[in-house]
Amino acid sequence: MFLVRKLVFAFNSALLVSLATSAISVAQDAARTQPMTNRSKDTHAIDVVPIVDIPEGEAPTKTVEKAAQRQIEDSIPNKREVLEPRDSGQVMVTGKQKRDASNASTAVERDNPRDECQVPPDSEVHRPTVALALGGGGARGAAHVGVLRVLKEANIPIDYIVGNSMGSIVGGLYAAGVSLDDIEKIMLNGSLRKAYMGRIPPKLLISPLEKLRHPLKKHYAGLWTGKKLARFLERQIPRGIENVDDTPIPFSAVATNLIDGKAYRISDGKLSTAIRASSSIPALLQPVAIGDKVYVDGGLRANLPASAARDTGADIVIAILVDEPLRKLPAKRFQHLKGIAERLGDVMLAVADARQLPFADIVISPDVSGLPVLDTQKGDARKAILAGEMATRKALPEIKKRMLLKVKRPELAAEKKSSENE
Repeated sequence: MFLVRKLVFAFNSALLVSLATSAISVAQDAARTQPMTNRSKDTHAIDVVPIVDIPEGEAPTKTVEKAAQRQIEDSIPNKREVLEPRDSGQVMVTGKQKRDASNASTAVERDNPRDECQVPPDSEVHRPTVALALGGGGARGAAHVGVLRVLKEANIPIDYIVGNSMGSIVGGLYAAGVSLDDIEKIMLNGSLRKAYMGRIPPKLLISPLEKLRHPLKKHYAGLWTGKKLARFLERQIPRGIENVDDTPIPFSAVATNLIDGKAYRISDGKLSTAIRASSSIPALLQPVAIGDKVYVDGGLRANLPASAARDTGADIVIAILVDEPLRKLPAKRFQHLKGIAERLGDVMLAVADARQLPFADIVISPDVSGLPVLDTQKGDARKAILAGEMATRKALPEIKKRMLLKVKRPELAAEKKSSENE
């Protein structure tokens, strides 16, 4: 794992430094925001995306590999890479132009525009509807298990789950009917972590020779293919649940498309593939090919997918934030590049998450301070789960209050209208 840490650190250093300037620019524009309802309407463009059919009897992982090869071959006609021509640039003057550019940072498109991805109407469930937004956070995402357990014990209904990265793994499995005890088990025994990263690929040691031995091999870059994770997820998902729209609790996984740089809510196709796409951290796992898109971890655009949860039409959106909160650090931490890179990551995630907070009615933020994102020590998952339980119990009174208010408001409106008529 030492080599993994070094590789992840090197990747993070280069990536975070290159993105820092753009992140600060977005944060400055975010100071001037519209009301939540207007922003929610303005930040959800819908693109027409072809639906991909899985050939009967073919494993989802095989379909992903074929799609990746086709994407690469089609994108390089005549063996030469073709890029879109540059334009003359853009000038933003009006407040609307600036707000639209700022609001674009919270947009989560629909992978299939024909799928409305809506919660059941109130007339069907006879109560306020609830959507959960489960954020990414690597190993800290074990806190989602504690959150879901307390909500279940308190009989809080869940009508939709939108997950990103670890939030998509926990949320997708739970939506499919996997018990919380079983999800907790794969967190505690390390089987999920082993399926995600596994052993160091031998090709790291013979990288120059790899291309010579496999000149016709086409795949996307990544230390691991992600096939092991896909097969692991397929084993966890109950029989009879294959596609995203088969889950007893409606579910969507958020992922980032490298082709256009936008975030998408994957609401159809193979469930294991959708989860894998949402949780493929760049450089660690190879991107996932779905249709005409090349997906990686949704955290690049929507680490806390509250805007996507709001788009479901739920009466109440509960967002679960599992990032470490920003605190003052001693100056000596920044004597090393590792400390600076880690701090850049924390700041950038804090900025991105802050942009998503207005879309949620209630934000639950378990105390996961000190817990690592990747290589966990024994007992870290247990600490995260307990943190999720404690934070959710603290939030229960407000959740119940909100649900009661949502019930009473229509009645109060009817009484007011009746009194006015009299």
